[in-house]
Amino acid sequence: MSSGNCDLIHRIEGKYVTRAQRLNALLRLLPRYHTDRRWNAKVANGVLRGMQSIVPSRLFHNCRVFSRSIASGERSVGLRLLLPNGAPRGVYVHFHGGAWVLGNARLDDGITSSVARECQVMAIAVDFHNALDDRVDLAIAHCEIALNWVVRNLPDLGVERIVLGGESSGAHLAAQALLRLRDRGLVDAFAGFISTCGAFDFRGSHSLRSADSRSLILDAPAALRNLQRLRPSLPWNERDGPLYAQLEGLPPALFIAGELDPIVDDSIQMFRRWEDANGNASLSIVPAGPHGFNRLPIAIANITNAYAREWLIGRLSALH
Repeated sequence: MSSGNCDLIHRIEGKYVTRAQRLNALLRLLPRYHTDRRWNAKVANGVLRGMQSIVPSRLFHNCRVFSRSIASGERSVGLRLLLPNGAPRGVYVHFHGGAWVLGNARLDDGITSSVARECQVMAIAVDFHNALDDRVDLAIAHCEIALNWVVRNLPDLGVERIVLGGESSGAHLAAQALLRLRDRGLVDAFAGFISTCGAFDFRGSHSLRSADSRSLILDAPAALRNLQRLRPSLPWNERDGPLYAQLEGLPPALFIAGELDPIVDDSIQMFRRWEDANGNASLSIVPAGPHGFNRLPIAIANITNAYAREWLIGRLSALH
Protein backbone atom coordinates (compact mmCIF):
# COMPACT_ATOMS: atom_id res chain seq x y z
CA MET A 1 0.00 0.00 0.00
CA SER A 2 1.05 3.59 -0.47
CA SER A 3 2.20 5.68 2.47
CA GLY A 4 -1.13 7.50 2.24
CA ASN A 5 -2.65 4.71 4.29
CA CYS A 6 -0.26 5.39 7.18
CA ASP A 7 -0.73 9.16 6.99
CA LEU A 8 -4.46 8.90 7.65
CA ILE A 9 -4.48 5.94 10.03
CA HIS A 10 -1.83 7.52 12.26
CA ARG A 11 -4.23 10.40 12.86
CA ILE A 12 -6.98 8.12 14.14
CA GLU A 13 -6.11 7.50 17.77
CA GLY A 14 -7.51 4.65 19.80
CA LYS A 15 -9.99 6.87 21.63
CA TYR A 16 -11.58 7.81 18.32
CA VAL A 17 -11.96 4.17 17.34
CA THR A 18 -13.56 3.45 20.72
CA ARG A 19 -16.11 6.19 20.13
CA ALA A 20 -16.86 4.80 16.68
CA GLN A 21 -17.37 1.35 18.15
CA ARG A 22 -19.88 2.76 20.63
CA LEU A 23 -21.85 4.30 17.77
CA ASN A 24 -21.63 1.03 15.86
CA ALA A 25 -23.22 -0.74 18.83
CA LEU A 26 -26.18 1.61 18.44
CA LEU A 27 -26.29 1.12 14.69
CA ARG A 28 -26.59 -2.63 15.21
CA LEU A 29 -29.93 -2.01 16.91
CA LEU A 30 -31.32 -0.04 13.96
CA PRO A 31 -32.90 -1.47 10.81
CA ARG A 32 -30.70 -1.78 7.74
CA TYR A 33 -31.50 -0.06 4.48
CA HIS A 34 -32.56 -2.40 1.66
CA THR A 35 -31.19 -0.85 -1.51
CA ASP A 36 -33.05 -3.25 -3.79
CA ARG A 37 -36.49 -1.95 -2.81
CA ARG A 38 -37.63 0.85 -5.09
CA TRP A 39 -40.64 1.93 -3.02
CA ASN A 40 -38.49 2.97 -0.08
CA ALA A 41 -36.19 4.95 -2.38
CA LYS A 42 -39.20 6.78 -3.81
CA VAL A 43 -40.42 7.61 -0.31
CA ALA A 44 -36.97 8.74 0.83
CA ASN A 45 -36.50 10.95 -2.23
CA GLY A 46 -39.94 12.48 -1.69
CA VAL A 47 -39.16 13.27 1.94
CA LEU A 48 -35.80 14.73 0.92
CA ARG A 49 -37.36 17.03 -1.69
CA GLY A 50 -40.02 18.10 0.80
CA MET A 51 -37.45 19.02 3.43
CA GLN A 52 -35.30 20.86 0.91
CA SER A 53 -38.31 22.90 -0.26
CA ILE A 54 -38.76 24.15 3.30
CA VAL A 55 -35.16 24.70 4.44
CA PRO A 56 -33.23 27.54 2.73
CA SER A 57 -30.47 26.09 0.58
CA ARG A 58 -27.81 28.48 1.89
CA LEU A 59 -28.49 27.91 5.58
CA PHE A 60 -25.65 25.53 6.33
CA HIS A 61 -22.74 26.79 4.26
CA ASN A 62 -20.79 29.95 3.68
CA CYS A 63 -20.17 30.15 -0.05
CA ARG A 64 -21.92 31.31 -3.17
CA VAL A 65 -24.28 28.79 -4.73
CA PHE A 66 -25.49 28.68 -8.32
CA SER A 67 -27.51 26.18 -10.31
CA ARG A 68 -27.51 25.57 -14.02
CA SER A 69 -28.72 22.99 -16.47
CA ILE A 70 -26.70 21.66 -19.37
CA ALA A 71 -28.34 20.05 -22.37
CA SER A 72 -27.03 17.31 -24.61
CA GLY A 73 -29.49 16.16 -27.22
CA GLU A 74 -32.68 15.19 -25.44
CA ARG A 75 -30.97 14.99 -22.06
CA SER A 76 -30.58 17.75 -19.50
CA VAL A 77 -28.30 17.47 -16.48
CA GLY A 78 -28.39 19.72 -13.43
CA LEU A 79 -25.23 21.16 -11.89
CA ARG A 80 -24.93 22.73 -8.44
CA LEU A 81 -21.95 25.07 -8.28
CA LEU A 82 -20.50 26.18 -4.93
CA LEU A 83 -17.91 28.94 -5.17
CA PRO A 84 -15.38 30.00 -2.54
CA ASN A 85 -14.54 33.58 -1.65
CA GLY A 86 -11.80 34.64 -4.01
CA ALA A 87 -10.49 33.02 -7.16
CA PRO A 88 -10.71 29.21 -7.19
CA ARG A 89 -7.53 27.19 -7.68
CA GLY A 90 -9.35 24.36 -9.46
CA VAL A 91 -12.61 22.44 -9.77
CA TYR A 92 -13.84 19.55 -7.67
CA VAL A 93 -16.61 17.56 -9.41
CA HIS A 94 -18.67 15.43 -7.03
CA PHE A 95 -21.11 12.55 -7.58
CA HIS A 96 -23.37 11.72 -4.64
CA GLY A 97 -24.00 8.23 -3.31
CA GLY A 98 -27.33 6.54 -2.68
CA ALA A 99 -27.15 3.08 -4.28
CA TRP A 100 -27.82 4.71 -7.71
CA VAL A 101 -31.44 5.40 -6.66
CA LEU A 102 -31.28 7.95 -3.82
CA GLY A 103 -30.26 11.54 -3.26
CA ASN A 104 -29.46 14.67 -5.20
CA ALA A 105 -26.69 17.22 -5.54
CA ARG A 106 -27.95 19.50 -2.78
CA LEU A 107 -27.92 16.65 -0.25
CA ASP A 108 -24.12 16.77 -0.36
CA ASP A 109 -23.81 20.50 0.38
CA GLY A 110 -22.11 19.64 3.67
CA ILE A 111 -19.31 17.92 1.76
CA THR A 112 -19.05 20.19 -1.26
CA SER A 113 -19.28 23.46 0.69
CA SER A 114 -16.45 22.32 2.98
CA VAL A 115 -14.35 21.46 -0.06
CA ALA A 116 -15.13 24.80 -1.71
CA ARG A 117 -14.26 26.83 1.39
CA GLU A 118 -11.27 24.94 2.76
CA CYS A 119 -9.67 23.90 -0.52
CA GLN A 120 -10.40 27.18 -2.32
CA VAL A 121 -11.95 25.40 -5.28
CA MET A 122 -15.16 25.54 -7.23
CA ALA A 123 -17.19 22.50 -6.19
CA ILE A 124 -19.65 21.16 -8.74
CA ALA A 125 -22.18 18.55 -7.64
CA VAL A 126 -24.08 16.70 -10.35
CA ASP A 127 -27.81 15.90 -10.39
CA PHE A 128 -27.79 12.75 -12.47
CA HIS A 129 -30.56 10.27 -13.23
CA ASN A 130 -31.63 8.27 -10.17
CA ALA A 131 -32.11 4.73 -11.44
CA LEU A 132 -35.50 4.01 -9.88
CA ASP A 133 -36.29 2.51 -13.29
CA ASP A 134 -33.10 0.38 -13.05
CA ARG A 135 -31.50 2.44 -15.86
CA VAL A 136 -28.08 2.98 -14.35
CA ASP A 137 -26.84 3.40 -17.92
CA LEU A 138 -28.69 6.74 -18.00
CA ALA A 139 -27.00 7.78 -14.77
CA ILE A 140 -23.59 7.12 -16.31
CA ALA A 141 -24.57 9.03 -19.46
CA HIS A 142 -25.59 12.05 -17.36
CA CYS A 143 -22.30 11.94 -15.46
CA GLU A 144 -20.34 11.75 -18.70
CA ILE A 145 -22.25 14.74 -20.07
CA ALA A 146 -21.54 16.75 -16.92
CA LEU A 147 -17.86 15.86 -16.84
CA ASN A 148 -17.44 16.60 -20.52
CA TRP A 149 -19.05 20.02 -19.99
CA VAL A 150 -16.62 20.84 -17.18
CA VAL A 151 -13.62 19.82 -19.28
CA ARG A 152 -14.80 21.84 -22.27
CA ASN A 153 -15.55 24.94 -20.16
CA LEU A 154 -12.45 25.15 -17.96
CA PRO A 155 -11.33 28.47 -19.52
CA ASP A 156 -14.73 30.04 -18.83
CA LEU A 157 -14.66 28.71 -15.27
CA GLY A 158 -11.27 30.36 -14.78
CA VAL A 159 -9.40 27.20 -13.75
CA GLU A 160 -7.13 24.61 -15.33
CA ARG A 161 -7.38 21.46 -13.20
CA ILE A 162 -10.09 19.08 -12.04
CA VAL A 163 -10.25 16.68 -9.11
CA LEU A 164 -13.05 14.15 -9.41
CA GLY A 165 -14.74 12.35 -6.55
CA GLY A 166 -17.71 10.35 -5.36
CA GLU A 167 -19.09 8.28 -2.55
CA SER A 168 -20.37 4.71 -2.77
CA SER A 169 -22.37 4.46 -6.01
CA GLY A 170 -21.17 7.98 -6.86
CA ALA A 171 -17.59 6.71 -6.92
CA HIS A 172 -18.64 4.10 -9.49
CA LEU A 173 -20.27 6.77 -11.64
CA ALA A 174 -17.23 9.05 -11.33
CA ALA A 175 -14.85 6.26 -12.35
CA GLN A 176 -16.99 5.11 -15.26
CA ALA A 177 -17.41 8.66 -16.59
CA LEU A 178 -13.67 9.24 -16.24
CA LEU A 179 -12.93 6.08 -18.21
CA ARG A 180 -15.21 7.24 -21.01
CA LEU A 181 -13.40 10.57 -21.17
CA ARG A 182 -10.05 8.77 -21.07
CA ASP A 183 -11.08 6.80 -24.11
CA ARG A 184 -11.79 10.09 -25.90
CA GLY A 185 -8.45 11.62 -24.91
CA LEU A 186 -9.96 14.12 -22.46
CA VAL A 187 -8.19 13.38 -19.18
CA ASP A 188 -5.21 15.73 -19.29
CA ALA A 189 -6.96 18.27 -17.03
CA PHE A 190 -7.65 15.74 -14.25
CA ALA A 191 -5.34 16.08 -11.28
CA GLY A 192 -6.86 13.41 -9.06
CA PHE A 193 -9.65 11.00 -8.20
CA ILE A 194 -11.11 10.50 -4.70
CA SER A 195 -13.31 7.56 -3.77
CA THR A 196 -15.02 7.09 -0.41
CA CYS A 197 -16.61 3.68 0.21
CA GLY A 198 -16.69 3.17 -3.54
CA ALA A 199 -18.66 0.49 -5.38
CA PHE A 200 -16.65 -0.81 -8.35
CA ASP A 201 -17.56 -4.48 -8.74
CA PHE A 202 -20.96 -5.17 -10.29
CA ARG A 203 -20.36 -8.90 -10.03
CA GLY A 204 -20.41 -8.48 -6.27
CA SER A 205 -17.09 -8.46 -4.42
CA HIS A 206 -16.04 -11.22 -2.03
CA SER A 207 -16.69 -9.05 1.02
CA LEU A 208 -20.23 -8.27 -0.17
CA ARG A 209 -21.07 -11.89 -0.99
CA SER A 210 -19.67 -12.98 2.38
CA ALA A 211 -21.63 -10.40 4.40
CA ASP A 212 -25.10 -10.97 5.80
CA SER A 213 -27.99 -8.87 7.06
CA ARG A 214 -26.03 -7.94 10.19
CA SER A 215 -23.81 -5.54 8.21
CA LEU A 216 -24.20 -1.99 9.48
CA ILE A 217 -26.20 0.69 7.63
CA LEU A 218 -26.83 -1.47 4.54
CA ASP A 219 -28.38 -4.90 4.27
CA ALA A 220 -25.63 -6.69 2.36
CA PRO A 221 -27.77 -9.34 0.60
CA ALA A 222 -30.11 -6.56 -0.56
CA ALA A 223 -27.13 -4.60 -1.87
CA LEU A 224 -26.07 -7.61 -3.93
CA ARG A 225 -29.60 -7.99 -5.31
CA ASN A 226 -29.54 -4.29 -6.22
CA LEU A 227 -26.40 -4.82 -8.31
CA GLN A 228 -28.01 -7.77 -10.07
CA ARG A 229 -31.09 -5.67 -10.76
CA LEU A 230 -29.13 -2.76 -12.24
CA ARG A 231 -26.49 -4.69 -14.16
CA PRO A 232 -28.56 -5.61 -17.26
CA SER A 233 -28.97 -1.95 -18.26
CA LEU A 234 -25.23 -1.50 -18.72
CA PRO A 235 -23.42 -1.97 -22.04
CA TRP A 236 -21.47 -5.21 -22.20
CA ASN A 237 -18.07 -3.56 -21.69
CA GLU A 238 -19.23 -1.80 -18.48
CA ARG A 239 -21.50 -4.52 -17.10
CA ASP A 240 -19.00 -5.85 -14.56
CA GLY A 241 -17.99 -2.40 -13.29
CA PRO A 242 -14.83 -0.24 -13.51
CA LEU A 243 -12.84 -2.85 -11.54
CA TYR A 244 -12.65 -4.96 -14.71
CA ALA A 245 -11.81 -2.13 -17.10
CA GLN A 246 -8.42 -1.19 -18.52
CA LEU A 247 -7.23 1.47 -16.07
CA GLU A 248 -4.10 2.81 -17.74
CA GLY A 249 -3.72 6.54 -18.28
CA LEU A 250 -5.64 7.71 -15.20
CA PRO A 251 -4.68 10.41 -12.67
CA PRO A 252 -3.53 9.82 -9.07
CA ALA A 253 -6.24 8.27 -6.92
CA LEU A 254 -7.13 8.11 -3.23
CA PHE A 255 -9.33 5.22 -2.10
CA ILE A 256 -10.91 5.38 1.36
CA ALA A 257 -13.12 2.70 2.90
CA GLY A 258 -14.28 1.55 6.31
CA GLU A 259 -13.10 -1.83 7.54
CA LEU A 260 -16.71 -2.84 8.41
CA ASP A 261 -18.10 -1.91 5.01
CA PRO A 262 -19.55 -4.93 3.17
CA ILE A 263 -18.05 -3.54 -0.05
CA VAL A 264 -14.62 -2.83 1.42
CA ASP A 265 -13.10 -5.28 -1.09
CA ASP A 266 -14.27 -3.00 -3.92
CA SER A 267 -11.87 -0.30 -2.70
CA ILE A 268 -9.02 -2.73 -1.97
CA GLN A 269 -9.20 -4.40 -5.37
CA MET A 270 -9.71 -1.13 -7.26
CA PHE A 271 -6.68 0.35 -5.49
CA ARG A 272 -4.55 -2.62 -6.49
CA ARG A 273 -5.60 -2.53 -10.14
CA TRP A 274 -5.22 1.29 -10.36
CA GLU A 275 -1.78 1.08 -8.72
CA ASP A 276 -0.68 -1.72 -11.05
CA ALA A 277 -1.83 0.25 -14.09
CA ASN A 278 -0.60 3.72 -13.13
CA GLY A 279 1.60 3.55 -10.01
CA ASN A 280 -0.19 6.49 -8.42
CA ALA A 281 -2.87 5.14 -6.06
CA SER A 282 -3.28 5.35 -2.28
CA LEU A 283 -5.56 3.31 -0.01
CA SER A 284 -6.79 3.93 3.53
CA ILE A 285 -8.96 1.42 5.41
CA VAL A 286 -10.41 3.22 8.43
CA PRO A 287 -10.85 1.11 11.59
CA ALA A 288 -14.40 0.66 12.91
CA GLY A 289 -15.82 2.40 9.83
CA PRO A 290 -19.09 1.06 8.37
CA HIS A 291 -20.39 1.97 4.93
CA GLY A 292 -20.79 5.74 4.65
CA PHE A 293 -18.94 6.32 7.93
CA ASN A 294 -17.61 9.66 6.69
CA ARG A 295 -21.11 11.11 7.12
CA LEU A 296 -21.58 9.97 10.71
CA PRO A 297 -21.14 12.34 13.70
CA ILE A 298 -17.86 10.81 14.85
CA ALA A 299 -14.23 11.86 14.97
CA ILE A 300 -13.04 9.27 12.45
CA ALA A 301 -15.38 10.91 9.91
CA ASN A 302 -14.06 14.42 10.57
CA ILE A 303 -10.44 13.24 10.40
CA THR A 304 -11.04 11.29 7.19
CA ASN A 305 -12.87 14.13 5.44
CA ALA A 306 -10.14 16.59 6.44
CA TYR A 307 -7.49 14.22 5.10
CA ALA A 308 -9.31 13.93 1.77
CA ARG A 309 -9.45 17.72 1.49
CA GLU A 310 -5.71 17.95 2.23
CA TRP A 311 -5.03 15.36 -0.45
CA LEU A 312 -7.11 17.37 -2.92
CA ILE A 313 -5.16 20.55 -2.12
CA GLY A 314 -1.92 18.64 -2.51
CA ARG A 315 -2.89 17.37 -5.93
CA LEU A 316 -3.71 20.86 -7.21
CA SER A 317 -0.60 22.40 -5.60
CA ALA A 318 1.66 19.74 -7.13
CA LEU A 319 0.76 20.94 -10.60
CA HIS A 320 1.70 24.59 -10.09
